[in-house]
Amino acid sequence: MGGSESAPVAGGDRQEAIAPNALNAPAFNRLAGKRIILASSSPRRLDILNTVGIRPEVVPSTFDENLDKGDFVGASILEYPAETSARKAIEVYERLLKENPADPPDLIVAADTVVVKGEEILEKPKDRLDHIRMLADLNDGECEVITGVTLIHPIIQAPGFKVRSISERTKVFFAANPAELLKAYVEDGEGADRAGGFAVQGKGALLVRAIEGDYNNVVGFPLFSFCAFLHELIETEELEFV
Repeated sequence: MGGSESAPVAGGDRQEAIAPNALNAPAFNRLAGKRIILASSSPRRLDILNTVGIRPEVVPSTFDENLDKGDFVGASILEYPAETSARKAIEVYERLLKENPADPPDLIVAADTVVVKGEEILEKPKDRLDHIRMLADLNDGECEVITGVTLIHPIIQAPGFKVRSISERTKVFFAANPAELLKAYVEDGEGADRAGGFAVQGKGALLVRAIEGDYNNVVGFPLFSFCAFLHELIETEELEFV
């Protein structure tokens, strides 16, 4: 769920992180004037945040997504994307702080999305043959999309920042698609660089008959859960900016 995009960057030309047309809600009001960083190169995540008026700077994480999946089995599989997103957020926060201690970020937002079938975390297809195999395995069945989202903000106490993570799960049900449609989708190439081999917001929607849960989560960012978590932290004064 990667990619690249044009986005606001650090410096004097930095745009306001909360758009003028954002809702007049406590969380958005509290974030006005703050430096918000999206630690992801995914244009889809940026677009989803933009829809509600959150316009972060984009600083992709350089963390190698190399956690041992064997350490996350059974119920703990939910922790894999949350732990990965936390590592991404920490890497970006520490890098930006080192680069410019006088201009630290107020809030880092990182995310990691995985597709799970049974207890197997599906990777991106290795090649066309693997892509066909993957879609055939999903065909007329279901999988679960799990996204971990991490927030990091500065605090006075050591180590100087607070890490908070949430996870969201969404079920995706595939139709009994004919082999010709699966082959055509693979040849199109849209899902070649996507975990699970499909993009539900694109032509991959032709393969999916139903979704149970947050559609945005399948695209790559659970907007409702993120905003609800943000509002809760603001209302309970757990999210304070130093």
